[in-house]
Amino acid sequence: MRAQLPAIILLAGVAACATPGQVRRVETQVAVLDRDHARADSARAAELARVQVAQRETMDSINRLMGQLSDNIQRVSREDAGNFESLRQQLYQVANLTSSTQSRVASLGTKLETGLSSAPPVSAAPGDTTHAAGNGVTIPPPDVLLSQGATGIEQSAFGSARMALKALLDTYPSSPQIPDALFMMGRSYDPSEPDSARVYYIRVWKEFPNSTRAPTALYKLAELERKANNSAAARGYYQQIVDKYKQSDEYRFAQDALRDMP
Repeated sequence: MRAQLPAIILLAGVAACATPGQVRRVETQVAVLDRDHARADSARAAELARVQVAQRETMDSINRLMGQLSDNIQRVSREDAGNFESLRQQLYQVANLTSSTQSRVASLGTKLETGLSSAPPVSAAPGDTTHAAGNGVTIPPPDVLLSQGATGIEQSAFGSARMALKALLDTYPSSPQIPDALFMMGRSYDPSEPDSARVYYIRVWKEFPNSTRAPTALYKLAELERKANNSAAARGYYQQIVDKYKQSDEYRFAQDALRDMP
């Protein structure tokens, strides 16, 4: 309406002095302006309607995405909750099993130690298979105990290995498996507790110099001293092998070690 005021005022101002033709031209111009404004208003209205439709569609899409996201989050939460509960139950079962196993092992260890402490050492006579240690505990024969010790060492179950080997050493002191048992006791401490390992390797070497374990025990002693930077002691053990155990597998290794040492 404001856009039409100038034209109306102009028409009113010139109406008194304008000719009929001039008035018609002015009226035509006003009509053209009205149509242009009407078209512009219609276009703006159409554009506004299009923008509003686009906004609604965009909002609908956002709402749908938000709904899907919410559903996904809830589903993942439910699945995670189920997984966590399942995992918790499994861990609980493992903990119970571990506790039960530890209790049984501790009980068996106590019975074995009690039985061993109550039984005096006896020599293994030919044909002996087992020994009764009292309290209903039967000690297996030497070869079984030695096998148990070897298996324990292979599986890094050093406590169990030492228990079986100690039973052999205490119960069957005259058994031919004693050098093997002493050597395996040394292995169970090597290299984590070198001082304890030395004790058993030295016993093998000193008490059973003619056994096949003696040169191996000497080689182990040399390696322990070498790691401790005790070159003189290591050289002495290597030299013992070279001098006294030329037929052993360790002979060549000892020669090489002596040649390489400063």
